[in-house]
Amino acid sequence: MQRKQLGFTLIEVMIAVAIVAVLASIAVPNYTEHVARGRRADAQTQLLAAQQWMERLYSESYRYDQTASGTAVGTVFASQPFRTSPRPGEGGVAYNLSVNAARNTYTLTASRAGVAISDKCGNFTLTNTGQKSIASGTFNSSKYSTVDAAVRDCWR
Repeated sequence: MQRKQLGFTLIEVMIAVAIVAVLASIAVPNYTEHVARGRRADAQTQLLAAQQWMERLYSESYRYDQTASGTAVGTVFASQPFRTSPRPGEGGVAYNLSVNAARNTYTLTASRAGVAISDKCGNFTLTNTGQKSIASGTFNSSKYSTVDAAVRDCWR
């Protein structure tokens, strides 16, 4: 009389664990990169919103460094909803936006923070002429050999 087998053998369990481990080793890095790309896209969207705001400011006061009433642009910029990425109330801060403005020029910077602090792409910059770049020394130099390479891969 033969007994019915109940359960799994150790070999079957080990094979199942090995399959799950292989799938996880592929899926987790891909998922992590996908989430990081989403954070970068949101930061770039916030930079473009800030750029539009700066151009509206210029059309009112004919300068980038202060409002028509004479208030420094940095003071007003700090109260705008696009000052962080994602916007306040939409999740943990991944990028903080700042502006460095002179009378006729400005540079917007999205600096990594929180969960994005170690992002390979570094800090994004956008100028009044529309030039998109990565702040020098902030990108992963083992991943990208030059700023241009980082810009091509990260500003998509």
